[in-house]
Amino acid sequence: MMGQGRAARCREGERRGHHGGRGRRRSCFPVALEAEPILPLDPDAHEAVLAALDDERKAHAHYAAVLERFPGAMPFRMIVEAEARHAEALAGLLRRRGLPVPPDTHLGSEAARSSVPATEACACRIAVAAEVDNVDLYFDDLLPRVAGLADVERVFLRLAEASRDRHLPAFRHWAEHHHHRGGRA
Repeated sequence: MMGQGRAARCREGERRGHHGGRGRRRSCFPVALEAEPILPLDPDAHEAVLAALDDERKAHAHYAAVLERFPGAMPFRMIVEAEARHAEALAGLLRRRGLPVPPDTHLGSEAARSSVPATEACACRIAVAAEVDNVDLYFDDLLPRVAGLADVERVFLRLAEASRDRHLPAFRHWAEHHHHRGGRA
């Protein structure tokens, strides 16, 4: 796939039948186009990418642990794979620069399992707070640290928008309208 632009990657995904829910094509995360230089990360930008990667991996691990305890729980079952894609998009930023990608120490960890509350409703409320924190992290802290790195800015912006525009509304909906599936923890 190296050397191909974003559109070619999206078309390839469509040909293979990779679709998101309700018949919509899964969004492609923007990556550098052929003509766009891959600029090196200064130490602060590198730390920002690592912080974003760690945050997305924690979310993925927590949502996976919720699904272990409550198999099929909505909207976790729809969002858990999105979190894995988010982490992969961030890892790709490091790989394209020849930087190592740290191992995921969160998925399947005792810390992730012990973070799951007693009810699905409480899990949704916790997820609402986590998604709000995620959006704030990107907009208030991480995006300013990668200014001028167009490919990194695009990925960060897409991840923040996914949390704000898709994940957060889904968790809010389930927390507000489906509280009967477990009550309070």
